[in-house]
Amino acid sequence: MNKTFKYLLFVVLTISYTSQAQNGNDFIFFEARLQTLANNILTAASDSLKEEANRLLIEDVEEVLLIKGSFHYNFENIDNLSILAAPDKSFKLFNWVMPKENGSFDYFAYLQFYNKRSKELQFINLKDVSAHMDDEQLKILKDGEWFGALYSEIIHNSFNKKDYYTLVGWDGNNEFTTKRIIEILHFKEDKSPVFGAPIIKMNDGTRSRMVMEYAKKTSTNISYNEDSEYIVFDQLEPMEGAEKGMYEFYVPNLSYDGLTFKNGKWRLVQNIPAYNDKKRNRRRLKNIERGLQAP
Repeated sequence: MNKTFKYLLFVVLTISYTSQAQNGNDFIFFEARLQTLANNILTAASDSLKEEANRLLIEDVEEVLLIKGSFHYNFENIDNLSILAAPDKSFKLFNWVMPKENGSFDYFAYLQFYNKRSKELQFINLKDVSAHMDDEQLKILKDGEWFGALYSEIIHNSFNKKDYYTLVGWDGNNEFTTKRIIEILHFKEDKSPVFGAPIIKMNDGTRSRMVMEYAKKTSTNISYNEDSEYIVFDQLEPMEGAEKGMYEFYVPNLSYDGLTFKNGKWRLVQNIPAYNDKKRNRRRLKNIERGLQAP
C-alpha cells in the first residue's frame, strides 16, 4: 500500500468517523431537548405554557424525523414520549399526550418511514379525530386521521400477504373515565395508513378497534404476552348499584380475557390465566402517567 493511498484512506476514515460522531452528538442534543419539552407539556402550570412547549416539540420532532440516522436511533434516553418501532422495522411511531386544565387530553403522533430505494426519510403527521367520532369501535380512518391515544406496544401479524399492526394504547378521556385502546393499523398500496379494520371478533360482534372505558381512579392492565401470543386485559363490570353503560362506575373484576390472532382475526378468549410478561418494557408510559398525576 503506497503512502498516497494510505493518506487518502486515513482522510476517508477520519471524515466518516467525524460525521458519525457529529451525528451522535446531534441526537444527544435533541434527546435532551425533546425530553425537556415533553416534560413541560405534562407539568406546566397552564394550558398556554403547555401549548407553547408543544409547538416547540412539534418543530423539533419534525426536524429529528428527517435527520439521517434517526430511523435507526433508539432514543432510549427519552422517558416522556412514546417512541416505538414496528417489530418488522417498517416504520417508527413518535407519540405523546398533552393534558388540559378542563380534564381533557390532546394527542399527537407521527409515523416515520425509511425508503430503502431512494434512501430518504419520510413522515406522516396524524390528526386526532376521536372527539368527533360516533361508533368509535366501528369506524375506519384514512388520510392521516386516527383515534388519539398514547401507545405502549406494537404487535405485528401477517395473513394472506397482508400486514396488520396492532397498537395497544391509553386514552385519559375526561375527568370521569379512562379508556384502553386496541387499534388496528394497516397500509394501502401507496403506503398511506389506515386505522381500524374489522378483524376483532367479540361475543357481541366484530369491531374495527376495541375501546374499553372505566372509572377514572381505577387501574387496569392490558399487554401482549409474546410466549402465549395473547393480548391480555382485565374484565370490566359496573360496580354494585350502577347501571350497564355507566362507565364512570366500571372497575376490574379480577378476571382476565384475551385476544389471540387466528386465521387473520383477533378472537376473544374468556377467563384466561393472568400472564406476567417480563419482556415487556412500559417505562415510558409509566413515566408519562406519573407526570399526568403530578400536581
